[in-house]
Amino acid sequence: MDFQTTGEMPYANSSRTEKKAQDLFESLQNYLTDIKKDNSLLFNTGETVYIPDIHGDFVHLIITLYRHGLLEGEVSKPRFHLRNDLRYVFLGDFYDRAPDADVIDYWLNLQIKNNLVIYRLLGNHEMAFFEREQNGYPIIFPSQDSIKDIENNFQITEDLLKNIAEGKILAAYVDCNSVARNAPATLYVHSYVINDDYIELGLEPNSDIINFAIELNKRLKQHGGLAYSRFLECKNKNKYDWKQIMKSFNDDPLFNIYKNKNDIHTSFIWRRTALPRLTMYPAELDVEIPDNVYQIVGHTPVFSFNLPNQYPINKPFVLSSKKGSGKIQFSDVGIGYYYKAEFERPEVCINKNIT
Repeated sequence: MDFQTTGEMPYANSSRTEKKAQDLFESLQNYLTDIKKDNSLLFNTGETVYIPDIHGDFVHLIITLYRHGLLEGEVSKPRFHLRNDLRYVFLGDFYDRAPDADVIDYWLNLQIKNNLVIYRLLGNHEMAFFEREQNGYPIIFPSQDSIKDIENNFQITEDLLKNIAEGKILAAYVDCNSVARNAPATLYVHSYVINDDYIELGLEPNSDIINFAIELNKRLKQHGGLAYSRFLECKNKNKYDWKQIMKSFNDDPLFNIYKNKNDIHTSFIWRRTALPRLTMYPAELDVEIPDNVYQIVGHTPVFSFNLPNQYPINKPFVLSSKKGSGKIQFSDVGIGYYYKAEFERPEVCINKNIT
């Protein structure tokens, strides 16, 4: 089964963003001369590389990719292109918090033009662009990206809906190579999947995870098509009815991110392991997850868990099912959260093999 790779975000191809990107490339080239690659973090040819929530921090993204040996070229001539002997899965949440989401989309477009195999998942910060008051103001967490999009006639919002409608932004991705090796199937999703999600799709719990992902992506594409069509109708009238645009999504418990957000009973795009009012999440799962599936997710930062003593907050963290064989690897290691000097960022790990 081939999952559909991602598409470009046209809004990023502006002269202003290109200049901003080139200035950042030049500055980062100088900064990377003092950064060392870490051989313990390197990936092997043919592997799938997941990239967790970026949240607009292009600087931290590039530094992390460089330390993991994922960029072509030497420090003296970094091309800022990803290695082409790997496949990449972005776990969602490109936007908000840090200021360079436009550069991230511009950079990602360059990777797509370089014919890399890249899959992009939907995160709650993408979905938040669609949840707006009637005046267009964001409901869930207003940010510089979603607020600025009002002035830009909702260009990011439109392009996100278009990519979802075309199947270029996915709800879930399965690494079929893991299935072929008779290893536990590896599922990539923004938050995590529980057996109730199978039931909501009309499937048997613990049934084939590839079929589950296919059906989930079909459902997302269907909702995206309806929302995009309604968006274009509103755009032609220059009057946006956001409740109508989002009706298809919000009528579906699988995609209604605003209902019971942070709880285990909400959408797989915004599911935590505890109740909404907690600020520190217990490192345990009180819910049934699919057997024989290794889920790699973002969304909940590792430092938000009540971790075992001395467990580092800059590495992925794995929780196992209490009753079955399923596991969930929480992989949001804090890109976009921490700032020190101009380019200084804390070291983080995105290679699950060393956890």
